[in-house]
Formats: sequence, structure tokens, C-alpha cells
Amino acid sequence: MRHGGGRRKAAASLGRWRRSRMVDWGGLSKRREATSPARVRRRLPLPHKSHQPPLSSSLAFATFESKLIPHTSACLPPISSARKPPPMALPNQQTVDYPSFKLVIVGDGGTGKTTFVKRHLTGEFEKKYEPTIGVEVHPLDFFTNCGKIRFYCWDTAGQEKFGGLRDGYYIHGQCAIIMFDVTSRLTYKNVPTWHRDLCRVCENIPIVLCGNKVDVKNRQVKAKQVTFHRKKNLQYYEVSAKSNYNFEKPFLYLARKLAGDGNLHFVETPALAPPDVTIDLAAQQQHEAELAAAAAQPLPDDDDDLIE
Repeated sequence: MRHGGGRRKAAASLGRWRRSRMVDWGGLSKRREATSPARVRRRLPLPHKSHQPPLSSSLAFATFESKLIPHTSACLPPISSARKPPPMALPNQQTVDYPSFKLVIVGDGGTGKTTFVKRHLTGEFEKKYEPTIGVEVHPLDFFTNCGKIRFYCWDTAGQEKFGGLRDGYYIHGQCAIIMFDVTSRLTYKNVPTWHRDLCRVCENIPIVLCGNKVDVKNRQVKAKQVTFHRKKNLQYYEVSAKSNYNFEKPFLYLARKLAGDGNLHFVETPALAPPDVTIDLAAQQQHEAELAAAAAQPLPDDDDDLIE
């Protein structure tokens, strides 16, 4: 009996303690509902929906901001609370406080991607070809009428044996160059594959298609055969690393697209070495005329039929 009474007293005491700890869930839920994060968020103005590619938080600096991301300056959080910017440079590379963008350069091996980048950086033509292992990141600075801008050029491997690494380097890409060799039909035939793989990871980014080595007389891909850019709404330039022909145009086009300003221009010419060869300007003007004439013609059903 003594033990039974003790248990009853303990149960009664526990019941009183529980009742004293009870919470008015109904009232609390109403208070929570009134101040729930979901309701608070709905009261706030929605930010402008932008289809621009992911941009570096450094765009909040200088006068370039208003041009590079129109209508979004009011939606960006302060620098201190901004989302961490996507990785553009490698960990051991210094970041900058002016607008910078991740530029992915893709294409078959031997088309001149590494040479193209290093021509800007060192002013020297890369006479010996060495296959790029994985990726190299080269910072390229340009001076525009809207301020200084940097492209972190990610030079990916073109060889199929490095294909497993490639997609990871596309992540956070904000613009791209697809390069082929006008002296090799196969490199142009593979352009659709490079474009498809790139767009699978990087949607709605400005892309330039470049036909390199136009200084070589034995051209295999004729100007009128280059039509892929028209099907995919890409910009196309014919370039030559050896002669510096059209060398800055891909970068200028990408800068204008990223800034949303067609009047943007470079105020300083990139430092390049003297041309190693002299391009036949008359022949190249003829190629350019063929490109213009081809642009006025209906698109063929299949690019591959033109380069067999």
C-alpha cells in the first residue's frame, strides 16, 4: 500500500509538472503563422528575374556595374552578405576587385586554343604544341571605355582521353569560345559536339565560334561551309594567332554581350608580339565576302554534308 500510494503521488506530481509546461500550440501557431518566413517573404518585392549568366560579386564595383547587370543593382545584396561568387580562378590565383568573368575555351586538340590565349599573355607565339593536361586558367585583362575587365580563360583539354574531366570545368562558365582549325575538316565537324556538351552545363551564355589558322593557304574548311553559327545564333570570327588577325574581336564581342552595351570598346590595344607571318589580306577579304554571301542564303539541312 505504501508503495502504491507513493507511485500515485509521483504520477500526480508528474502530471502537474507536465501541465505547467504545456504550451498553447493553437495560439503559438497563430503567432507563428502571422510572422512565418513564408509570409514575410511574400510581402517583400520580388527581385528582377535576370537571364544573365552567374556574375561575380565584383560587379558591384565601379561604373561597370550598371552596364554589366542592368536592372539588378537594387536586387544584389551588399558585398559583405553576397553569395560566394563562383570559382573563376584557381585557388592559387589572385582575385581582383573589378569585373571578372569565367571564359571557357573548348575545341579539338591542336586547333590553337592554348596558343590563342598565350598570345595575349606573353606576346609570343607557341611554336611547339604540347597537349594541355586537364585545364589551365589564364587571367586576361582588357581596358574598356567602361573600366577594366578580366576574363579568366579556362583552357580545357581537347583530347578525348581527358573528356571525363571536361564537364566539371564548364560549371559557372559565363561565356565561351569554341575553336576549330580551318585546315582540318574534322575539327569543324566536331563543333556541334562541343557546343552540345557546353550548353548542357552552361545555359544561355554568349558563345563565339572561331575558325583559327586562316593564314594557312591550304584551307580545308571554306568560308561558305561554315554555317553552324547561324543555326545556333552564335557569333563567328576567323582568326590567326600567327598574324594577329581579328585577335581581339572575340573578346570584344563577349565583353559587349556581358555588359549589354553594343558601344563598349577597348581603349587600349592588347599587347601582342609582332606578326610571325603576313596574312594575304586580299584572299582573306575574299573569304569574308564569301561569308557575307553565305549568310544571305538559306541554311543547309546538315553541316556535315558540306565537309565530307
